[in-house]
Amino acid sequence: YLAFNESGQKLVGQAVPSVSPGNGAAYFNKIECFCFNQQPLDGKQQAQMPLIFYIEPDLPESIHTLTLSYTLYKLPPPTGS
Repeated sequence: YLAFNESGQKLVGQAVPSVSPGNGAAYFNKIECFCFNQQPLDGKQQAQMPLIFYIEPDLPESIHTLTLSYTLYKLPPPTGS
C-alpha cells in the first residue's frame, strides 16, 4: 500500500483492516502489517506501507475471492504530560 499525506501538517494514523467475506477472515493471516503500529506522516510525505500475508490452504472452495481493505484513522495529537 502507498499512503500520501496531502496536508501540510504532520499526522499520525492507525489503520484498521477488514476482510470480506467475513467468514474468510479466519483464513487470512498477516505476518507483517502497517496496521500493527501507528503510522506517522509528515506534511506532503508519501510512504510505503508494508504488508506480508498468506491464505490458509484449507480455504473453503465456496470462497472464490477475499477482499482486503483498510480504513486509516487520524489519531489526535498527544497531550503534554
